[in-house]
Amino acid sequence: MERLGNAVMKCLEVVIVGLISVMSILVIVNVALRFFFSSSIVVSEELSRFMFIYIVFLGSIVALKEDGHIYVDFIAKAFPRPIQWVLKLVVNCCMLYCCYVLLLGSVELSEYNMVDKSPVAGIPMGYIYFAGAIGAAGMGIVLIIRIIKHITSFSSWLKAAPAPSATPADAATAADAAPSADKEA
Repeated sequence: MERLGNAVMKCLEVVIVGLISVMSILVIVNVALRFFFSSSIVVSEELSRFMFIYIVFLGSIVALKEDGHIYVDFIAKAFPRPIQWVLKLVVNCCMLYCCYVLLLGSVELSEYNMVDKSPVAGIPMGYIYFAGAIGAAGMGIVLIIRIIKHITSFSSWLKAAPAPSATPADAATAADAAPSADKEA
């Protein structure tokens, strides 16, 4: 199962890199055409915008899998380990619910906007709004796997000793107590 997940993430990364490459080429060529020839590829700005939307939602799946999203955990770390475990479970369940709401909303918005076409490219806007559904479904799958792993590792998670962390005050005290090269000279 882990190998399948890693293969899917690699495929997503390749798709993201491909989209970024095509988007960059479109923008660079368009800028060069405007600068040197006073003309442009009309559809390039719109396509670049649509590709960027997909890059964001696909990238959010990869970032969630790699635990790369920004979060604040100093409040949770102030609690004992059993409460930290519960808080982590609650947070993951809340994120899963948000993904569910985003999925439903994106699917409904996609269906509703299939009749609308983009002004220049003529692409049905439902395909563009479907990026939210893809992102929500992917993040939801990652979260379900994360919740299952979290629940099954309850006993080992509680036994694991937290890594010692130095607070800024401890680091400052240690730096003051340590001999420095300036004092010796």
